[in-house]
Amino acid sequence: MNPDEFVQALKVSCRDGAVSDCVGDFENPPGRRPDPELLRISHWFRALSPSDRQFVEHAMREAADATLFGVLCIIDGVRFIEPEGEKSEFHLSATKDGVVSQISPNETFLHDILRAEF
Repeated sequence: MNPDEFVQALKVSCRDGAVSDCVGDFENPPGRRPDPELLRISHWFRALSPSDRQFVEHAMREAADATLFGVLCIIDGVRFIEPEGEKSEFHLSATKDGVVSQISPNETFLHDILRAEF
């Protein structure tokens, strides 16, 4: 896996998956006793027109993109999660069939790969 493939996989599995899962929960809250707050959201969401539902899904996708971008900035070392002092440096690699691929750090920032596809 290379950095481009990693970012693409995150977009599909995390961003798109989160939006899809949330919409599914809004349409049909899971469980025997769904969370009352989720039931309130579900009632509101199901009352929306189809175009308003699409607008909500678009807003959710924007929020998921912003979250993914922020996480990748942290991995890339251009945004920090420690309030003060020396900052951590993150290293990310993938191993498949005994082959190790360096995802980050790399010559291209992961957050730049994500932004290039918007």
